[in-house]
Amino acid sequence: GVVLLSASIAAAISFAIGRTLLRDYVEKALEDYPKFAKLDRAIGKEGFKLMLLLRLSPVFPFALSNYLYGASSIDFASFFGGTLLGFAPGTIAYVYTGYVGKALTTEGAGDVYPWYIYLGGLTLFGGLLKVLADTATRIVEEIEAEEDSVL
Repeated sequence: GVVLLSASIAAAISFAIGRTLLRDYVEKALEDYPKFAKLDRAIGKEGFKLMLLLRLSPVFPFALSNYLYGASSIDFASFFGGTLLGFAPGTIAYVYTGYVGKALTTEGAGDVYPWYIYLGGLTLFGGLLKVLADTATRIVEEIEAEEDSVL
């Protein structure tokens, strides 16, 4: 919970900076990226849903995207809610991977299972993340295609 909340708060701070202090700079930088302009129009219509999908899909680099979303038409509540839920699967995967690493390398740990149990859990969770990311990417691409057909 702490990792997820911390990552979401960090994203919110970047969003606020992109919306206030760096807004002119970010808007000028985005003029060269028509893909973001299409996404911004879609974000204006589908705020929370699209933010959730974008967080599940690696469409934009995470570090820059928070600043970019700050210059978009999404409201803060939709941004933060979509970010919080969208970060959850990846955060759980990172935390579980750390747990597995600790369990497999710590001598005399009380709750150690055989290595193949951990490997199975990582494999299943990795597969689930891949399916989620691919589905989210496909939906984002469909929304972009719909935006193109409207224009």
